[in-house]
Amino acid sequence: MNIAVAADGKSLESQVSEKFEQCSYILIVNINDLTVKVINKDELSGTSLEETLAQKVLEYNCEAVITGNINQTAFNILADAYVTRYFGAGHSVKDALELSEKRLLKLIKEECTSNHLH
Repeated sequence: MNIAVAADGKSLESQVSEKFEQCSYILIVNINDLTVKVINKDELSGTSLEETLAQKVLEYNCEAVITGNINQTAFNILADAYVTRYFGAGHSVKDALELSEKRLLKLIKEECTSNHLH
């Protein structure tokens, strides 16, 4: 089983990105043996970065994605494909994976909108 993690670095010790679209890398982690395929965001091309990132998650048949906030475009692509979305910002990739296995990460049930007033 593969899980995608939006990360700021290339390793399991890296931090989960605060925002899906602003991650530096997508780490495709095989949960069975913890092998990692690193996808560099800067090497991706497409009309919409968030759409391209979400399509990469689908391309690797990931059952879940661990990230921070996620915008509407990427959220809809992933939700429509039944990819579970977990909020893991503030954790290392390794810790977030462990927390997701224990079902201790919050599910992302709706996209993040940037027009919230604070």
